[in-house]
Amino acid sequence: MSNPPNIEHVGPQAHIQEELLRSESQKTEFWILPILAGVVLFLGVLSFFFAHQFWYSGGLHVSLSPQGLFVIMIAMVLASLVYSRRDLSIRGLQLANLQQRMSSENKRADRMIDPVTKVFPRGFLDDLLAREISLAERRNRPLALFISDVNNFKQVKARYGPLMGDYVLSQIATILQSCVRGSDYVVQYGEHQFLVLLPETDNQGSEIVRQRVHRKVSEWDRTQRVGDFPISVSLGWYLHVTGQTAEKDIAEADACMDAANHATQRAAVTNPSRPPQQAIPLES
Repeated sequence: MSNPPNIEHVGPQAHIQEELLRSESQKTEFWILPILAGVVLFLGVLSFFFAHQFWYSGGLHVSLSPQGLFVIMIAMVLASLVYSRRDLSIRGLQLANLQQRMSSENKRADRMIDPVTKVFPRGFLDDLLAREISLAERRNRPLALFISDVNNFKQVKARYGPLMGDYVLSQIATILQSCVRGSDYVVQYGEHQFLVLLPETDNQGSEIVRQRVHRKVSEWDRTQRVGDFPISVSLGWYLHVTGQTAEKDIAEADACMDAANHATQRAAVTNPSRPPQQAIPLES
């Protein structure tokens, strides 16, 4: 997925940062003008007080008097200083505007990230799914959806408190992110559910991701068991059908997830001595 905490050098934030760097580098270039004006002023002073030595010793002859030339130099310096002040004021306004835009983009990015799981929140899903469905249909490419439910989450939260519940959610979210590509998306769909969106992924690719998630969750669980509660993830995946709405896609994936959840519960009841294949035990 496009993981916002690991911000790449693309997008509006990177563009604003480039503009800020460019503005800072232009500050150095800006001071060349006052320095040049100071040199001209210094030469003008020499020409005014040491007119004979300054102008005639080298054989240079001008029809303009040194005093007149000095006045012209002073005018040029004053004009350059006025221009410099105006340029500084404009650059200051530009810099303030860029910083304001940066702050706005940072706040917008923060709203797009769940503070606990570090994935996209539920409010981001509608626009994201609608966009990906449009792209998939326009390009005639497959689009897969996963809904992942964290089993036994309520029991862990009730026994060990909300902080432990947040820890479990953050760990599962991290695993899901590690199992998908940079072009995929992980969204917190419910309190203990995640929706994974896999553009350009068919049935075979979805099965690979499903197996990878179960394997990594099991590996994590073997060393991170939370008390006596085996935590497992039930995954329901669905392949988008052209012309179908986003709400229908989610409903189908949700139904598949419920079926997987029921299968996990039945397996636990049938063989309580052994955790089901999809279960993830947690240890304090």
